[in-house]
Amino acid sequence: METEEAPARRVLVQTVETTSPQSRFEFVGRVEARISVDIAFQVGGQLAELPLAEGQQIAAGDLIAQLDLEDFRRAEREARVQLQQARTDLERQQTLHERGIASQAALDSAQTQFDLRSVALETASRNLEYATLTAPFDGLVSRRLVDAFTVVSPGQPVARIQDVSELRLNIPVSEDMVATLNADDVISVRAAFPFLPDQTFPLEFREMVAEPDNASQTYHAILALPANLPANILPGMTATVWAEFDRDNGGEAEILVPIRAIGYAPDGSSFVWVFAEDHVERRVVETNGVHGDSVTILAGLSEGEQIVTAGVNALVEGMTVRPIDEQARFGRTQ
Repeated sequence: METEEAPARRVLVQTVETTSPQSRFEFVGRVEARISVDIAFQVGGQLAELPLAEGQQIAAGDLIAQLDLEDFRRAEREARVQLQQARTDLERQQTLHERGIASQAALDSAQTQFDLRSVALETASRNLEYATLTAPFDGLVSRRLVDAFTVVSPGQPVARIQDVSELRLNIPVSEDMVATLNADDVISVRAAFPFLPDQTFPLEFREMVAEPDNASQTYHAILALPANLPANILPGMTATVWAEFDRDNGGEAEILVPIRAIGYAPDGSSFVWVFAEDHVERRVVETNGVHGDSVTILAGLSEGEQIVTAGVNALVEGMTVRPIDEQARFGRTQ
């Protein structure tokens, strides 16, 4: 009776490539909204409406909060009546002045009162408008800062609104990196989140904060995340950021392989599994330091060879395997 052969093991493989000398730096960044604003009334009063829920998406012009309008409407009506009275007095003084009965001083006083009442009505109307808060842009309600029916003062924040049309990462950068690294040397900057272990996201530079943080004495780089992000990435979350720079000063090209491709023998030597036709062969390699999630290979590998990049501890010499090409150096990209 013939024994059925076991199916070939499927393995991820990557083609070895040489690159110019590089430096890779790892940072921890925090997700931020493009804009974050604490919304406040310019007038004080009792909150009558606060229809927001934390996490709610809102559009520009949507109602955020409204004060009790009765006092503001009463003030506007009163100012309107006083303006009408001042207009009547001014017209009477103008008629009397034309007849030579009223003095110029009396006419000037009536004109002044009319002007003051006009300003008072404008102020009352504006305060009535200020008693209603609307969203300044499309965004997300990240926090309600007061409860309904609270009496609030002018300038007291009632809600925090964030523009999440573009999420950004804020990462601390040391002063020596700011001084020595050039933006033109950037090869790639990518971010990964602990709850999305198989995905990384390209980042785009937006700005460098010109003043250092007083506590840490580090500068802050602001990097934009791509638009097609999973919905569960939100402001306040942390991410690991890898920045890779070209530091080619005439040095020789080097080989970088994923750290997960390296195995370690009992004697402490390092090895990789090289894919050869339909099986794997163990190859001892000489390494020279870890750069983020990659290792520099000094000897033992050549450009164009294919190596296994996952599950190296489950392989044995000569094992038959089926290769799966790894599509991206940093895993599946978005």
